[in-house]
Amino acid sequence: MLRVGIIGMGYMGRTHYGALRHIPGAEVSAVTHLSAQEIREAYPDLPVFLTWNEMFRRCPLEAVIVAAPTFLHEECVVEAAKAGCDILCEKPFALDAASAERMLEVAERQRVILMVGQVLRFWPHYRRIKELVDAGALGAIQSISAYRLSKLPPWSSWFADPQKSGGCLLDLQVHDVDFVHWILGHPALVRTIGIRSEAGSWDHVWTTLGYGDRVASIEASYLMPASWPFSSGIRLQGARSCIEYTFGVRGNINEREEGHHQFVLYGADGAPTTLEVPPEDAFVNELRYFLNCVRSRQKPELCPTEESLELMRVMDASRRSVESCEAVRLSGDYSRRTS
Repeated sequence: MLRVGIIGMGYMGRTHYGALRHIPGAEVSAVTHLSAQEIREAYPDLPVFLTWNEMFRRCPLEAVIVAAPTFLHEECVVEAAKAGCDILCEKPFALDAASAERMLEVAERQRVILMVGQVLRFWPHYRRIKELVDAGALGAIQSISAYRLSKLPPWSSWFADPQKSGGCLLDLQVHDVDFVHWILGHPALVRTIGIRSEAGSWDHVWTTLGYGDRVASIEASYLMPASWPFSSGIRLQGARSCIEYTFGVRGNINEREEGHHQFVLYGADGAPTTLEVPPEDAFVNELRYFLNCVRSRQKPELCPTEESLELMRVMDASRRSVESCEAVRLSGDYSRRTS
């Protein structure tokens, strides 16, 4: 039985706690939360600590899920690695690439597994898109367009603080930038424009990623009105066909089980084809994969930490672009082809 700790029992910590209950051979042995009494009342049989250092000192753990606010990720990951724990760190990896690089260096030095929870790689519809692209079903990818629109998450106040969350530019946009990165690789050019919130966060952004003769565009927002239903979507245009996936839920993403999905493949000839995928939970998929890596002592090849670091460099470029009102050119390999 793998003993797992969770740092932070806010919305994401509780989401991971629920997902772990569906995975045989693993159990939540301890958690940390600033409002310890609240968690003890909600989970009376669960050991709860105020700090992660106390949890590491008093509880033998094999793995840790870092679900604390983004600005605490580096400290949590470093201390977990020093305690000898393998780590699943919630997205975004960090507030910037320099922090992510330090975290990866510590994990490598301590010889622990570190994986970033880029959950779209485990979301069944997005995973099916990747399979179809890799199989050549769309032909060579020409363009990708994605959006992710939400009101500010109501469950934690730190999302509104750009020094703690990075704003929508980082916290929400990172989902679709990662998926594009998974499909097309490292971009050559990043251009972002945006709208700032009253708190100074870039909370509605439009980003273009350039790949030579291919392009991706991404819109993300935390400035939608309170009545707005959380919505997201992606469209990939290939030389032979186009695929589109849309998701919406009447409330916010925490009510994702009540959401509706539309998943359609548009071929060059004939009627559109509605695609079906199994009703899987992406967070269960993600945790199952991570824990299998822990058991087998294998690096997370489906979600490589080195690629998550590359992604953070793209996010840094997006921030530089929106603040300078100029496109940012990146070095590196952006020649990943999909046929």
